Amino acid sequence: MEHDEHESDDDMPPGLDSDGDASRFRKKRSKVWEEYTPIYINGVIQSAECRYCHTLMSCKGAEGRSNGTSHLWRHHKNCRAKGGVDPSELQDTDFPYGVNDIDPVNMVLPESLDDINLVNISENSRYRSKVWMDFTPVYVEGRIQGADCVHCHKRFSAEGRSHLNRHTQSCSARVGTSANHQDSWFFASSVQSRVKDELSPALTNGKVQIAEYASRLLKGNSSGHRNHQNQHILALPADSMTPTEPSNLSAHTRKLDQEASYQDLTRMIVMHGYPLSIVEHEEMKRFAKGLNPMFNMASSLDMEEYSTLLFQKEKSDLKEKIALSSQRVSLSASVWFPHGAEPTIKYLCLTAHFIDADWKLQRRIIKFGVFWSSPSNLERIIHYKEACVLECEIGACNVIWESIRDWNLDRKLFCLASVSEIRNDESISKLKDMLMQRNSLPIRGQLYNIACVDDVLNSVILQGQQMLYLVGDLLERFIQACVSSSLTRQQLLEVVTHVGMKCPHEDSKWWHKIYFRLEVLLHYKKSFPSEELVSLDEMKIVEPICKILRVFYRVIEVISGSVCLTANMYFHEVWKVRTILQEEASTEHTDVASMVREMQEAFNEYWQNSYLWLSVPVVLDPRFKITFIEFRLKRAFGADAAKYVNDVTEITRELFHEYCTSMDQSNILTSNCQAHDVEMYGFDSDSLEDWDQHLTAQTRSQLLSELDNYLEDGLVPRKDDFDILNWWMSHSSKYPTLSIMAQDVLAMPCSAVHCDAAFSSRGPVIHKQWSTLNIKTIEALVCTRDWIR
Repeated sequence: MEHDEHESDDDMPPGLDSDGDASRFRKKRSKVWEEYTPIYINGVIQSAECRYCHTLMSCKGAEGRSNGTSHLWRHHKNCRAKGGVDPSELQDTDFPYGVNDIDPVNMVLPESLDDINLVNISENSRYRSKVWMDFTPVYVEGRIQGADCVHCHKRFSAEGRSHLNRHTQSCSARVGTSANHQDSWFFASSVQSRVKDELSPALTNGKVQIAEYASRLLKGNSSGHRNHQNQHILALPADSMTPTEPSNLSAHTRKLDQEASYQDLTRMIVMHGYPLSIVEHEEMKRFAKGLNPMFNMASSLDMEEYSTLLFQKEKSDLKEKIALSSQRVSLSASVWFPHGAEPTIKYLCLTAHFIDADWKLQRRIIKFGVFWSSPSNLERIIHYKEACVLECEIGACNVIWESIRDWNLDRKLFCLASVSEIRNDESISKLKDMLMQRNSLPIRGQLYNIACVDDVLNSVILQGQQMLYLVGDLLERFIQACVSSSLTRQQLLEVVTHVGMKCPHEDSKWWHKIYFRLEVLLHYKKSFPSEELVSLDEMKIVEPICKILRVFYRVIEVISGSVCLTANMYFHEVWKVRTILQEEASTEHTDVASMVREMQEAFNEYWQNSYLWLSVPVVLDPRFKITFIEFRLKRAFGADAAKYVNDVTEITRELFHEYCTSMDQSNILTSNCQAHDVEMYGFDSDSLEDWDQHLTAQTRSQLLSELDNYLEDGLVPRKDDFDILNWWMSHSSKYPTLSIMAQDVLAMPCSAVHCDAAFSSRGPVIHKQWSTLNIKTIEALVCTRDWIR
C-alpha cells in the first residue's frame, strides 16, 4: 500500500517544543492519519481515533512495538460512519462492543495504560482455527486463557481445540442456526476479535474483567485542544459471571433491560407510596448511574405514564375475571382523607368483594374518586389538580354509579356496605331508587346501604365518652406517678413489653389509647401488687371499662383484619359486644352502669336494623343453620323471638326463590331453543308445550325442596379447622342453587377499611406525596397498590 510521506509538528501534544523530544511525536508518515486522530500517552502514540465513528484503534503490540497501519486502512475501508451514517445508529446494531457515550467522572485508575498488555491476535498463530468463529477468546495478561461460546455463553479452557469442536457440534443453542446467522456472527466475531486485539481488558489481582474497552482509553486530538480524560469502565469480575450470562450486551438488549427496570421502578414507587418525583432526585440519579452508567433515569411524567399503563393492565385482568364469573359482587364504600391539616377534600374508595371460581374470597379496590371538595379553597385550586374535577364527577352517587357502569355490575350487584358519612348522604337514597328501577338489587334492596360494623362500634363507644375521659385523667396520674422514680419507671417499661399489644400511634383513636393504658395498668397491678398507685375504688371503675373496651377492640381487629372473613362470622362477633354490654350493665358502680346503658341503647338500635343480614349467612353455615338463630334470638328478644326468627326464615326463602327464578329463566331459554330446533325439523311444537310446562314445574319443585332438604339435614360437627367455602364447593352438586346463593351471601362485607385505618382517628389517609396529583393518577396509584400486594 502506498502512502505519501509528510511530517508536521502541528499535531504534537501541548507543552512540548519542536526540538529534542519533539521528534518522538512526529505523526506517522502515512495518508491514513488524515482519517484518524492520534492519541498520545507518555509522548508515544498508543492509539488512533477514527474521525467518523470515533472508534479507538490500538497502535502498539504486546511488547510495545508499533503494529503498523494495516488495520487502520482496513477499518477505514469498512467504516460505516464514513458513508454518512450517524455514529449513534451504529450502537443499535449487533456489534458486541461499542464506544460508550458516558460522561467522564473523577476516578483514579488502578494502573496506567503502560502497564496493560495490548494483545495482537496475529501473534497467537495457533488461534487462527475456524473454531474461533463460534467462540470469544478471553485474555489474561495478554494471552488467551479461555473461550466463551457465542451461542450458550459457557466458558471453556483455551488449551487445545478438540473440546471446543466437540462442544460446537453438540451445543443446543447453536442447533438450527442458519448460514446467514453464521455469516453475520462471523462479521461480529471479527469485529469483536479486533476490539479484543486492540483494547485488552484491565487486570485486577490477575483476574480478567469483562469491560467496555473503548471507553477505557484516554482521549486526545491532533490539535491538542482536548485534555486527556478518564472514562467509566463497566467491569465485572470473571468469576462473578454465570455460565448462562452473556459477557456483553447489545444496545437492543440494554433497551429491553431498561424497559424492565422502568416497570420494576414503577412497582416499587406504587407499592411503597413513594413520590413520583423521586426519579428526579439527584441522589437517585447518582445511585442509578453508579449501578449502571448506561441506565437513563425516567422523569416523573414518565413514571406517571408507566403507573397508568400498569393500572390499565391490572384493571383489564380484574375486569375479565369478574365478567367471566357468574357470581354477584358486593361493594363497600369508605371515606379517605389527604395527609395533613384540616382536609379541604375527601375521597370515596369503593371496594369489591366476591368469591371467585376457585371459592376464594377476594377483596379489590375498584374505584377511587372525589367524595367532597371545598369549592372556595383558592390555595387548593392552585396546588391540587383534583380540585378541578367536574361537579358531575363528585359525590357518593356519581362515584358509585360510574363505577357500577364501568365494571358492568348493574346486573351483578348484591349488597352495599358503607360508613356513616356515606350512608347518611342524600344521594345514596337516589342511587337506590335508580337501581331498584333496573331490578339490580336482590330482596327489594334490603341488603343495600348496610352499616359497617366497625363504624357502628365506634359510634357506640362515643356514648360513653364522658366517663372514658375521666378514666383517661386517672391513667394520666398513674403514668406520672410511675415515671417519678427510676424504679417504678423501669417496672412500667417491663410491664409494657408483656402486655402483648402494639402501642397505639399518635393518630390512633382516643379510646384506643385509653384501652392500651388500661391494659398496662391492670398488668402493672398484677405484677406489682404492693405498689399502691391506684386506689381500690378507682380499680372498680377501671376493670369493667377495660373489659368492655377489650371486646370492642378485638371485634374490630377481627372484622377489619388482613384476613378476609366470610359473612357467617359477623353474627358471632357482634354477639360478643351485646353480651359484654349486658353483663356490665349490672355492675355495682352506678356511673359505669349508667355509661353502659347509654351504649346499649345505641347498640340495640343497630341490632334492630341489622339482625336480618347478620343472620342469613349463619343459616348458610352447616354447623348452625336456623336452629342456632332461634337459640340466639330467644335470648336477645325473649317472648318476641318467634317474630324475629320468622323474619329471618322468610328473608332466606325469598332470596332463595329469586335464585330459583333466575334458574327457571335459564331453563326457559334452553326450552325455547329446543322448541325452535323441533320446528326446524318439521314437528309441531304446540303438541309438546304441555310437556315442557310439566318439566318446568317439576324442576321448580325440586329447586324449592333443595332449601328444605338442606335445613332438615343434620348439623356438621364444629371443628377449629372448618372451612365453610370448601364445604360448599364440595356440596355444590348436592345443593346446586343453594351453593350459588351461598357464594354470594358469604362474600358480604361488614367493614370498608383495613385494621390500621379502623383504629386511626383520621381513618384511611392517602399518601402525602400523591395528594397533589390528578384524581385519575391518584386512582391508578391507589388501585394498583391494592392489586399488586
